[in-house]
Amino acid sequence: MVGGFLGTLIALEKIIPLKKKSLYLIPVLNALSVVFFFANQPKISIYILIISSTSLAFVFLYYFRTQQTVIYILMLLGAICWLVGNVLLLTRFFYPLAFPWWAAFGLFIIAAERLELMKFFPVSKLSKKIFISLLLCFVIGVLFSFHVIGSIICGLALIGLSIWLMKNDLIGVNLRKGDMPKFVGISLLTGYVALLLTGIFFLILSDQWLTYDAIVHSFFIGFVFSMIFAHGPMILPGIMGISAPPFNQALYYWLVLLQVSWLVRSFSDVAVEMELRKISGLLSAVAIVGYFITIWLLTVKSQRHAKLY
Repeated sequence: MVGGFLGTLIALEKIIPLKKKSLYLIPVLNALSVVFFFANQPKISIYILIISSTSLAFVFLYYFRTQQTVIYILMLLGAICWLVGNVLLLTRFFYPLAFPWWAAFGLFIIAAERLELMKFFPVSKLSKKIFISLLLCFVIGVLFSFHVIGSIICGLALIGLSIWLMKNDLIGVNLRKGDMPKFVGISLLTGYVALLLTGIFFLILSDQWLTYDAIVHSFFIGFVFSMIFAHGPMILPGIMGISAPPFNQALYYWLVLLQVSWLVRSFSDVAVEMELRKISGLLSAVAIVGYFITIWLLTVKSQRHAKLY
């Protein structure tokens, strides 16, 4: 999911504005890694992800050289974290070893994008420096073991980041509007609550049997996918050249189902309810697939409507 889906989505979003056809090899490679993974060739899949993450890092380096903003430094650091996670996975073939670096990848990319959208919002330079410091603290926590000190540092960093985002992001502005802006605001808010709970899980569930599973799902399903749900109605239409993002109330059904799925997963991990864990996985899959099918249908409908006029 991190390499084959999230990596592909981020790479595609960032290379389209550059208008260089050769760069499309990066998301294609990312997607190809999934094929080898399910063909029982995991090492080849990881080699492909190493090439892709290295290539994405150079893309962000290019962006930084042309625009000279801290946004692309953060994105570059995110790509490097993804690369480190992929290399560690290849050397040890132990997914929990790669997970914190993959989490840092998602965290840095999303944080950078939110900062970019807030550049015209009244957020002080000191506040932004605190935000960046919290991001770096998460990486410091990753460098330690996830037991004791490392989990404490990571947990506190995520709690601080979630509170900062809930306070400074555009949630309040979006919630006062209707249709798409309101949906985006609610998606962001649920994602930041999931990030807050992920930080709390780091602090209080360190000795639980299924702690790792709860943290993985609260972060990637609760936080990352909420962010994807918030940006999705703008990314796909943007790729297809549609200026006005399509919206339908049906998107709320998939957002609610997504939140229910990871909350059920977290509960089942703490209660060690194995059957409930299976149900939660199915709910997540239905929510994600249903959401993207809905977005695709709405986008196609909007495109046809635009051609008529």
